Amino acid sequence: MTMAPTPPQPIRILFVGGHGRSGSTLVSRALGAAEGATCVGELRYLWTQGVTKNQLCGCSKRFRRCAFWQEVGQAAFGGWRNVDAAEMARLHRSVMRIRHVPRHVLPGSTGAFGQRVHRYAETMAAVYRGIAEVSGSRLIIDSSKFPTSALLLRRVSGIDLRIVQLVRGPHGVVHSWSRKVQRADKNGRLMATHSPAQTAAEWLAFNAAIEAFRLTSTPWTLLRYEDFVARPQRELSRVLEFAGLPGAGTQFLGDGTIDLPADHSVAGNPMRIRTGVVPLRADEEWRSAMRPSRRRMVTAFTAPGMLRYGYPLR
Repeated sequence: MTMAPTPPQPIRILFVGGHGRSGSTLVSRALGAAEGATCVGELRYLWTQGVTKNQLCGCSKRFRRCAFWQEVGQAAFGGWRNVDAAEMARLHRSVMRIRHVPRHVLPGSTGAFGQRVHRYAETMAAVYRGIAEVSGSRLIIDSSKFPTSALLLRRVSGIDLRIVQLVRGPHGVVHSWSRKVQRADKNGRLMATHSPAQTAAEWLAFNAAIEAFRLTSTPWTLLRYEDFVARPQRELSRVLEFAGLPGAGTQFLGDGTIDLPADHSVAGNPMRIRTGVVPLRADEEWRSAMRPSRRRMVTAFTAPGMLRYGYPLR
């Protein structure tokens, strides 16, 4: 009698969602440092910053010289040369922008848009399978943050998706987006900046969209950046248990510090290439640097969300 083949185990993805500059690089790297986990950073930028532009991996090597990512490409496609990266980047732009959230969630997303989403989802499924095979990890941390990226993952076959919504107080987020920060590749280019009004509006919209996942069958939990920095052992252990890694070692956490190993974050802010012992403390520069008028504007814009997530209005 021939035994039926055992179906492959689903690939477990912990998706870090929320607004940019909310501490996702630090949080995702901390989660990825746990035994049985791998952090790949903002995978939504794989085709542009990694495959096409050959920018720095979190291990400080260029993408094409990083053994991890070359093995992933080989496992997924027989090599990255066998995928049209420019086409994948175009597909990403055409279906993954924040304005397409309604088209992802409303019934009837068929036709040309649905076909593009299906093609992109199937390609990303191969990427995730390659990451799981090469890393051997039970949990992959994807810090792409965008609600559309999480919605896409719900379409990817063979994925066990869990979402952690990462929230940081809006004043710190607004201030961070207004600062000039050099990119990790140190070629003189600066990371994007946004106006305070735009950032405040996006903070509300992104968090509302990610929180909406709690109304679906996708497992969801909330993590405030300030709580993680203040009580890293408790918060990290809680999220890892939620992600299916109960009792995962967190020996890299010290007394107010974290010892970060190198990882293979494909994209993110410059902190993703920093290794060794770094202090765990909240970035509160906005308290002294932000003008009172701007503080009041941010509070007025984001008051519903501040109350929702436990931030005082005064």
